[in-house]
This record gives sequence, C-alpha cells and structure tokens, in this order.
Amino acid sequence: MTKSAAKPETLGIPELSASLAEAHDLTKARAKAILDGLRDEIVEAVLAGKRVNIFGLGTFEVRATKEKMGRNPKTGESIKIPAGRKVVFKAAKGLKDQM
Repeated sequence: MTKSAAKPETLGIPELSASLAEAHDLTKARAKAILDGLRDEIVEAVLAGKRVNIFGLGTFEVRATKEKMGRNPKTGESIKIPAGRKVVFKAAKGLKDQM
C-alpha cells in the first residue's frame, strides 16, 4: 500500500492570528487574544453541555457514548468500555458543499 497524498499543512493559533491581523488591521497580539478568547468561550460552553454553532463553519457539541465491549489488542481479552461523553464537530452544509 502506497501513500498517495501528502499531509496537509497545519495552521495553528500563531498562523491564524497573523492572517487575521493582516486582514483586519490588528496587531498580532490583539488577533491572538481574540482567537484565544474565542477558543476559551467555545470550550467553556461545550463543557457546560451547550451546543456551539458557528455559521458557515459548523457545530460543536457533546454526545453521550454507550457502554460497550471491546478487546485488549495486546492480550485479546474482552474488556468493558464504560459509557462516557465525547465532543463532536459537525461541518456546516455550506462548508461541505464547497469541498
């Protein structure tokens, strides 16, 4: 099996804040503070069990997972995986249509 596609470029907070600063005539520090604040608000809302919808991008929400049986890959022994919660992101229709 051969790899056909290279890994896509990854943009982090520094790259996003530099781009935001340039596009909106902000300092890089101010743009980074805005992105950090946005991230913190999203995390706080999701941890409180709220759904966060960013128009044109998608929705973050917490979903419950059921208890299930799994297998230890090392020993092959069956193990019980407890119920829990996970954060999911669902891309907006407009974003999916552009792909």
